[in-house]
Amino acid sequence: MSPSADVRLDQHDLRILDTLQRQGDITMMELAEVVHLSHSQCSRRIKTLRAAGLIRGYAALLEPVRLGLGLKCYVHVRLRHNADPASAFRELVEECPEILDCAMVTGDGDFLIKTVTRDLDHFREILGRVAGCGEVSDMRSSIVVEDLKASTALPLSAYRAG
Repeated sequence: MSPSADVRLDQHDLRILDTLQRQGDITMMELAEVVHLSHSQCSRRIKTLRAAGLIRGYAALLEPVRLGLGLKCYVHVRLRHNADPASAFRELVEECPEILDCAMVTGDGDFLIKTVTRDLDHFREILGRVAGCGEVSDMRSSIVVEDLKASTALPLSAYRAG
């Protein structure tokens, strides 16, 4: 859904969205000060942005290593040709909390999944569950050695009203 179809975003809206995505726990008073609007104007705009579907929700970003989840991996998954619609694979992805993201992709595989686990043994267990769903023909994994950038913030400077 294109945001411009439902609501036109001005610079205040963009500053509100940018601030909220970087600091979701900011108070309404602090937000109003940052974006140079009154408390009531900020509140009204946020309500409009939520109603337009531009704000999906709020979440705390947790530190996986501090929680004992120090191994992040990406896995390219190729399904068997007869696995359409791949219901067992899709169900596994939905139910497995160690799978953080899953996207259908082009290129060498059909899906790219991002996992977070305690260690290699835990990761091997997850790979076994994925391979065992009966619809997977091939998997290739990459272990993350270092995150150069890990952001959840969208590049709002690229937004074009129109």
